[in-house]
Amino acid sequence: MKSPRRGNAAVLVGFSAAFVTAVTAVRRLRPGPLLDPDAAWAAPRLLLGLGVAVAAAAAGALAAALFLAWSRSRLATEPLAALPLRRATIAALAAAALLAGAAARAAWIATLPIPFLEDEVNLLAPALALSGGPADFADSVRPIPYGRPDPHEVIGVAYLEILRASLRIAGSTILGLRLPTLVAGILSLATAGLLARALLPSGGGALAVLVLAGLRWHAILSLSGFQSIVLVPLCDLAALGIVAARRRGRALPAAAAGAAIGLGAHFYLSAWAAAAGLAGFAAWPSEAHRRAWLARLAAFAAGLAVVAAPLFLLHEGRTIAYFGRASRHSVVREIAYQKSALPALGVAADALLAPWFLPDPEGRHDLEGASRLGLVGIPVAIALVRALARPRAELSAFLLATAAAAFLAAVAGGAAGHPNGFRFGYLTSTTAIAASAGTLALVSLVPSAGRRAAALAAVGALAVAGVVDLRQALADWPARRATFDSFHGEDTLIGRAAARWSAYGGVSVAPGLGRSDATIATVARYRLDVSAPPSPFPATTARSFRIVAAGTPPSEGERGVERVRDAWGRERALVLGRRSGAS
Repeated sequence: MKSPRRGNAAVLVGFSAAFVTAVTAVRRLRPGPLLDPDAAWAAPRLLLGLGVAVAAAAAGALAAALFLAWSRSRLATEPLAALPLRRATIAALAAAALLAGAAARAAWIATLPIPFLEDEVNLLAPALALSGGPADFADSVRPIPYGRPDPHEVIGVAYLEILRASLRIAGSTILGLRLPTLVAGILSLATAGLLARALLPSGGGALAVLVLAGLRWHAILSLSGFQSIVLVPLCDLAALGIVAARRRGRALPAAAAGAAIGLGAHFYLSAWAAAAGLAGFAAWPSEAHRRAWLARLAAFAAGLAVVAAPLFLLHEGRTIAYFGRASRHSVVREIAYQKSALPALGVAADALLAPWFLPDPEGRHDLEGASRLGLVGIPVAIALVRALARPRAELSAFLLATAAAAFLAAVAGGAAGHPNGFRFGYLTSTTAIAASAGTLALVSLVPSAGRRAAALAAVGALAVAGVVDLRQALADWPARRATFDSFHGEDTLIGRAAARWSAYGGVSVAPGLGRSDATIATVARYRLDVSAPPSPFPATTARSFRIVAAGTPPSEGERGVERVRDAWGRERALVLGRRSGAS
């Protein structure tokens, strides 16, 4: 007899497949042929409309039938078994994966040719301007990009305090700027393993660390994700608090979970999407304590409110609203601008697959056009479909609540930049946990006699996939033209040229070069180039230099000393030099 829960899930799967098919068909055909009121188009319009409807219905029926058949298979019904390896072997695997992931991220963080993002690098000045005391929080946020007349969002002073400490430790250098990013990335390897260990059978935590250590998405964020990656370990700790609250029937761990994600709200707006998923997890029915969900949810909300309150109460002299970006970039705005509901339908269709299974459109977030997860996508898909088939399980509650909140956040944010791997970076830990669960499910299918060999093969496959992904993150991604262009790398090139030539004389940069004058000035001022001399030449030198637009003719007494070109031969600026007093 068919389970009611499986039937409901099948309807959901079928409707989702039909919806995605219909939206994809309309995108391919374009709305015009389907909506053209010209009577001459009546018959073609009817046929096209029927074609879209039939294709959607067929896709929905097929998806629902396949899900029902799959939900009765052993892959869906077999409980997850522990990884059939000795405890010492599992511990060694987790430790090796953690160390390898940390080393890969740390080894070249200051030398990889990754341009600076305007939002990130221009935080140096406001961070160094802080005193380190309570007065810094008179206004608990700062606008970013800092130094521009039209900043598009804010960042909490809490993050700037962390950055200030990093700059005091490592100096105003590339390492000082990106040390919080690196530390958060490495810390999240450990917190993801702890969360997976709490949600999965023995060995699940080690597999999650192995997946996350080699996940290209996470590695890229660990190199350049600043506020996004700092959110990841906080989400993991918050989820651990909710797991404890669900199992013990107590509200205090839920309050601690709310406090953790409330701190995340000081770093990045995506914390609110993560908080919605965690709230859903807290409220999800628990087999052990069915009636305690309201107390858990209330405690979680209270902890979140207390820690996030300074963002709204401490606002002395604030010039930009905390939720300003969300109000300016939303699906509602897109619908109003295009005078069509298609943006909402399109982003909803994409959000059902993203961010796990669609490539990122931004080169600074990932390899443009490449699969987000690659081989790891297979066990992730298995875990997500298993969660639909077994919604009462605790792991299913975590995965489904997180995925539902991410879907709603993606739809609310609109189609611009979607699917955005930076915005949804907090899902990297969820990805690793889902991949670990899917791998355990596959291993559980193997008869007992061959299960250990299957486990070793799975570990080997994940390790190889991780090595490939790390190579792409550390070698391929930084060298891509799409990465450079997405970062607006010309600003970094021009700023570094200014830093280099300041070793030989005074340097001025013509306004309007590149995309951001502030970024060029920051890179030059703090000499964010490993090849730049440690300090500029004294201002009394007899030489001076101007950095101007490519093609600018030199003035009398000047001569060209460098053409600032990128790795693809595109000329970005020209350096003109003269000796003082030359006429």
